[in-house]
Amino acid sequence: MGWMRILASAAVGGAGGALFWLGGLPLPWILGSALAVMVAGAVKPGSIVWPRWLGEAGIVVVAYLLGRSMTRQTAITIAHDLPWMILAALLWVGVCLVVGRLFAKGARIGEGTAMLGCVPGGLTQMVVIADHFKGTDPGAVAIIQTARLIIVLYTVPVLATWIALSPDAAMQTAATATAPLSAASPSDMPAYAAWLLLPLVPAAAWLLRRWRLPAGEFIGPMLVVGGLSIAGCPWPALPGPLLAAAQVSIGLYIGNRVQLRMMWTNKRLGPLALLTACLLVAATAAAAWLLAQLTGGSVVTWFLALAPGGLGEVAVTALVVGADVSQVTAFQLSRLFIVLLAAPPILRLLLARRGAAESGPI
Repeated sequence: MGWMRILASAAVGGAGGALFWLGGLPLPWILGSALAVMVAGAVKPGSIVWPRWLGEAGIVVVAYLLGRSMTRQTAITIAHDLPWMILAALLWVGVCLVVGRLFAKGARIGEGTAMLGCVPGGLTQMVVIADHFKGTDPGAVAIIQTARLIIVLYTVPVLATWIALSPDAAMQTAATATAPLSAASPSDMPAYAAWLLLPLVPAAAWLLRRWRLPAGEFIGPMLVVGGLSIAGCPWPALPGPLLAAAQVSIGLYIGNRVQLRMMWTNKRLGPLALLTACLLVAATAAAAWLLAQLTGGSVVTWFLALAPGGLGEVAVTALVVGADVSQVTAFQLSRLFIVLLAAPPILRLLLARRGAAESGPI
């Protein structure tokens, strides 16, 4: 019975992806399947069943694809840009905490709740952190994070595609993009060796998940495949149907986590959260344009590198539009780690100082 419901859910997601693909929409297999299961879950709660491990399996496939595209030049670029990645991530934390304080006043909720809701660190992770903060409302955090997830999921790929199709951006992207996915570092390693090494890919995902590393199912395979690719491992290419199935699985996983009913039932918090998410995406686009002018880089690459969340779908979008995949992935990973590591102590300090100021001198 369980497997029948999983297969039915896969059929719903696949149908949504196929409709988006036929309509020529960007990132069809992720966005279409996610929207289909979101609507199905809202119409009939509990109708969609999609185990976490299937979603993570899709992420492993995408991580493999990204790792396979890495070269020695990729590693040099990441090492060179590391200080900028850390700075950008810290600036994101600061901006989102300020936005969170403003959101708290507009929505009339606690500052801790609003700040955790606005920080782009992942829906599940932020709700878990909220559980450990006294006075925060994990339910409200989930609503705000859900709004961000929906807006980012359906605006970032569309905007990135639109930017990439503009003539100036197309020339910039062609000049700054990484080597094509078929490229590999020169090596005398025989082709069969890569097939023998394939079990390391899921093993790395399992190990880093077991260590509770954030996005371990993505980072582990990407590091293993990317590291060996830089060393010259001739990893086999992925068949198109497998990549499409992986994207449908990711879409099902994302869509099944989004509770549209929460947005509908909270008339005040839901619309304001959606508006705030739109403003964050607009700020990302403005920052990307400014950085592209200052550095001479690609607007679409900077936009995806700075986009507030959605590591898997942002990485796939980077592949589709021809952005610098290594830069996008590296910036997104640094943001995720710094948000999860720095946001809780910074928030705790801010709330403690505010509490002391409100209580006055003893």
